[in-house]
Amino acid sequence: MKGQTFKLVAVLMAMCGSAMALVRAIHIEPVSAAQSGWTRTVQGQDYVSQILTINFDELDSAAGAYCELFAGTKGGGGDYYVSVLTYPGGAEIASGNHNGNVDHEWVKFNLGVRYPDSIVKGKKLEFRFTRTGSDSGA
Repeated sequence: MKGQTFKLVAVLMAMCGSAMALVRAIHIEPVSAAQSGWTRTVQGQDYVSQILTINFDELDSAAGAYCELFAGTKGGGGDYYVSVLTYPGGAEIASGNHNGNVDHEWVKFNLGVRYPDSIVKGKKLEFRFTRTGSDSGA
């Protein structure tokens, strides 16, 4: 009886562990405050981006997918925009926007995917964030 109970507990733990792995696709903690800000101040190249090797195959908000950006001060205001691009190449496959009226908080972007066939496990994608209006980094 004890052997059967142990087997049942082991199977249940394995099932729970497998289910937990399916809940979160990827999560990256910020490394340091020094890594925040615009990558450049040249008009048209004033963005923040992160390149990820993806381990998921769905990115549409209809399936519950989203991405977040930690936004600092409101500065000059303006809306936030995220563009998901193939890497390398830079073809936009998904995007989302959010009201820029946030101050030192996480901004959640629901993504609309135009080219779902471009989202393949093991490939790289660039998540590029921009904001309209003036900014202290520009």
